[in-house]
Amino acid sequence: MNNHDSHRRTHAHAHAVFDIQSVPWKDLVKHQRFETARELCLPLPWLLVAVVCGQHASVVGATGLVQWGWIAAMGIAVIYVFMLGLRVAHNAFHGTLGLTRSGDHWVMGVISVMMLGSSHAINYTHMYHHKHCMEKGDVEGELATLPFWRALLKSPIYPVYIHIAALRDAPVMQKRWILAELAVSVLVQCVMLVWFESPVYVLYSLMMLVANLSAPMVGIWAVHRQCEAAPVDARSCRSRVINFLTCGMFYHAEHHLFPAVPTRHLAELAKRIDATGVRFLGVTELG
Repeated sequence: MNNHDSHRRTHAHAHAVFDIQSVPWKDLVKHQRFETARELCLPLPWLLVAVVCGQHASVVGATGLVQWGWIAAMGIAVIYVFMLGLRVAHNAFHGTLGLTRSGDHWVMGVISVMMLGSSHAINYTHMYHHKHCMEKGDVEGELATLPFWRALLKSPIYPVYIHIAALRDAPVMQKRWILAELAVSVLVQCVMLVWFESPVYVLYSLMMLVANLSAPMVGIWAVHRQCEAAPVDARSCRSRVINFLTCGMFYHAEHHLFPAVPTRHLAELAKRIDATGVRFLGVTELG
C-alpha cells in the first residue's frame, strides 16, 4: 500500500459525498523528461529578471535617486522566484518531478538557498499535513483555523514556527538536511552581503523575506479556511486568470485528493473532477 492510496482512502472515508474512484488519474502521474527539465527551470528566468532589475535599481540608486519602477519590477520577479521555487520544492516533496528520491533531496537543498530557508523543514510539516489534514498536530494547517486578522498577525512568524516544529519532531536524517540547508543559506548570505557587499542581494534578501512572511496567508489560510462543507479539506479555483498568475498552485483540493499528480497536470485533473459533477468550495468563482 502506498501513501497515495492510503491518503485517498482517508478522504473517501471523511467525505463520502465524492467518489474519487470515478476520476481517472493514473495516466497523469507519468513523467516525460522534457517536463522534468521544464519544471526544474521554472524559477530561473525570473531569477535572472530579478538580478537585472536589481542592478538597474542599484545603479540609479547610486545617483541619489530612487527608481521605484525597477524596484517594483524586481519585487514582482522575486514573487515568482518564490512561487515557482515553492512549486518545484513541493513537487520534490511528493516525488512528482520524475527524479530519484536522492535527486528530490538535492533539489530541495538548492531551492532552500534560493528561498532563504529550509525546504526539508517545510517538507516534514507538509507531509504530516497531508496525513492529518486540519487535525490536532497539523502545524501547517493550524493557521487556517484562525480568523482572518489573527491569521494575518501570526503569518509572519509561521515560517519560524514550521522550522522549530520540524527540528523538534523530524527524523534524524531530515534534521541533518534542515541544519545543512540553514547553514548554507546563512553562509551564502554572509558571502554576498559582507564579502561582495552586493546591493542587489540586499534587495533580493529583503524581498524574499517579505515573500516568506506573507506566503502562509495565501498558501495555507486562503486554501484551507472554512472547508467543512466541501468534499475535501481544501479549496480550489476555476479562474483561468488566477490559476495562470498563481502558476497552478491554487488547484489545492485536487492536490490533496491526488498528491501523486504533479502540479503541471492538475489543470487536467480539475477538468476530470468537474466532469463528475462535483463542485468544490472555491477560492474564487471567476470562471
